[in-house]
Amino acid sequence: MPSRHHLLCILSPSLSPVFFFFFFFLLSFHGVHSAFPTICESQSQCGNISIKYPFSTVSDAPVYCGYPQLRISCPYVDNPPTISLPGDTYLVAKINYVDETLTLVDIDVADRICPRASHNLTINSLPLGYNSADVNLTFFFNCSTPPLAPNPARAIDCLRSGDNQSYVFVDMSPNKAAAIREAWGCEEAVVAAVKRTEVTAANGGDELAGAMSEGFALDWAAVRECGTCKHSGERCAFNQNEQLLCFCEDGSNHTDGSFCKGPL
Repeated sequence: MPSRHHLLCILSPSLSPVFFFFFFFLLSFHGVHSAFPTICESQSQCGNISIKYPFSTVSDAPVYCGYPQLRISCPYVDNPPTISLPGDTYLVAKINYVDETLTLVDIDVADRICPRASHNLTINSLPLGYNSADVNLTFFFNCSTPPLAPNPARAIDCLRSGDNQSYVFVDMSPNKAAAIREAWGCEEAVVAAVKRTEVTAANGGDELAGAMSEGFALDWAAVRECGTCKHSGERCAFNQNEQLLCFCEDGSNHTDGSFCKGPL
């Protein structure tokens, strides 16, 4: 095969500089493709968190290892990394690559004496799912009508505002939550996940709110589009246009959703 120097000698000297720029771009991009499997085996460190496939760090790279939704920011190497999910940004407290779990802490409640959940997390479109170690807490804020006793509501004293009180329930259905919010005249209802180990029968409302600072766990799974690539044992990635790329052990890559050839 002719070298780059020989290829350039064959080209007509009358060609424009734009052509040469495009030509070198193609050669460079091909080089990224061929080296990509090696790149995806590497890892970076952010604080005490190791970041590697299927996660990647936010950068200007032409290709991302792993999934676009699992890009992690590390603005300061000595601080915990963050990840942006629908609605808010979360601190990455731990990544367990053996169990394939991701432990997150809502950045709005981290290290707060009286944490207040401010939004629900929607993960339907993400390659993530709640872990069996999680339990949902339903918070009702600024409720004007005191609940009738007895009931399982736990008052959050640190969030009291005048005559209005805030409450938290463990594992409440959405339909029941909507009915209680209306009946108690609550300003807002928010659902947040916490680790089940942080919830006990003796927890008061303040303790349950504080459990949020310990975070919650999510499991990660293969993106549907990555299925055939992952099942063939190779690496699934995306370019800057979020076009699927499947990189194979033999150095080839696929952009049509097909899988790599297995060993002969």
